[in-house]
Amino acid sequence: MKICLVVSSSLAIEATGKRHYGATEAVMAEYQKGLIALGHTCDIKWLNEVQPNEYDIVHIMVANLCIEAAKRGIAYITSLHDHHAFYHGKDSFVYQQQLEAIKKSVFSIAHGEYVVDYFNETDKLFFLPHGVDTSYFTVTQEREINLNNAKLLMVSNNGMASNFLIDRKNFRIAIEAAKALDLSITIVGTDANNKFFEGNEDLLEYDKLTVIADNPPQDTLLELYHTHDLFIHPSSLEFGVPCLAQLEAASCCIPIIGTMKGVGSMVGLYKIDDTNITSEQVAEGIRYCIEKYPYVKDAMVKYRHNWDWSKVCERLERMYKAVQPQKYDSASVREQYLKTFN
Repeated sequence: MKICLVVSSSLAIEATGKRHYGATEAVMAEYQKGLIALGHTCDIKWLNEVQPNEYDIVHIMVANLCIEAAKRGIAYITSLHDHHAFYHGKDSFVYQQQLEAIKKSVFSIAHGEYVVDYFNETDKLFFLPHGVDTSYFTVTQEREINLNNAKLLMVSNNGMASNFLIDRKNFRIAIEAAKALDLSITIVGTDANNKFFEGNEDLLEYDKLTVIADNPPQDTLLELYHTHDLFIHPSSLEFGVPCLAQLEAASCCIPIIGTMKGVGSMVGLYKIDDTNITSEQVAEGIRYCIEKYPYVKDAMVKYRHNWDWSKVCERLERMYKAVQPQKYDSASVREQYLKTFN
């Protein structure tokens, strides 16, 4: 197949090494790598570089570009990445724009099962999980941990709707849990986190807190995963479930204490109730994962490859093949379409 992934921002996408771009660009880079490995042509272009019928598949990641593509007669597939549609509600402009993009698509993809349920005004939305490069995010070395030496790690960018003071990732709850157990905690992300802490300076008084807010390159991030023991992610809202950071931690086989909205779960996750997130819940999860650490880590080692991007791209390939327009009249492809989408 000849596939085009449409660029959705001005952030440069780098295939390897430093990852100084956002989550959507990270997903796009992995799709391209995986689809090329499966034998397809896969370009990344701006929408104005794409012509109608030039590609078998045009995959767009943001709603406004989808609507523009529809105006130009370009058939497209879209993925949903903007959590503001949930935050602002169904009467909001962002929800209505995303819904319009879904309805005008060949089909659409959500990366959280609860997101499929949320957009219940359309039957064109299907679930596809995110993945992780398991060959890069490798297993951490075994070491004994206890309530005196366990090192906690968060990898998150805080804020919501351009307000950096909204604690969407629940840094305060995580720090309070670490403080209650007298454990060190490292919070890693972009400058958005600096802006959060500027408005929450009291949190910086905890002497076992380390904040790294310079968007570290991927090799530094890997080192942080390898030098910490437990991953804390009590986020109140994610559109990718599990999110990229949780999957990176899972690939490194670091037990996770955090939320996962909906019915889903993953091996190695101590799941916190996302409707009632408290520091007590986080602290309880930390204690449990320390007590069961060898067992939990061994289970994660067994299942870590299930989340590899190669498996995600194989599923994406099947979805693409099921809807190629030139094959709509093929009974075998109709059967494949029904099988793909259950």
